[in-house]
Amino acid sequence: MPATMTRDEKKVLIAICRYVISSDGIITDDEISRMNEIADEIGIDDYEELFNEVDSEITSEEDLHKKIDALATPKNKKKIIQYSIQLSRTDGCITHDEIDILVYAADAWGIDLKNVMKKC
Repeated sequence: MPATMTRDEKKVLIAICRYVISSDGIITDDEISRMNEIADEIGIDDYEELFNEVDSEITSEEDLHKKIDALATPKNKKKIIQYSIQLSRTDGCITHDEIDILVYAADAWGIDLKNVMKKC
């Protein structure tokens, strides 16, 4: 289990995962189940509330980029990327849009994405 995530880290994780889930235009039951598992693993007790906040605050890819950039030094940045990668693999097909947002976050936070992907 990762170190306790800040509210902003949780929101960025939810936002990236929400983007990953919806990027191919099809949201599967497996993706929803995996997202719920991730929320349980991390201990996001206020998941619905945070999801609703993310849903209203982040309405475009540009908004998501701003949220990622605002989280300049997240303690759990690698965990956020790892969970996002795991979720992206749930439906068996990682789209270009999913890769693009993972690359964006990894670059913003100075993470070697290829190395993290090998470990997931």
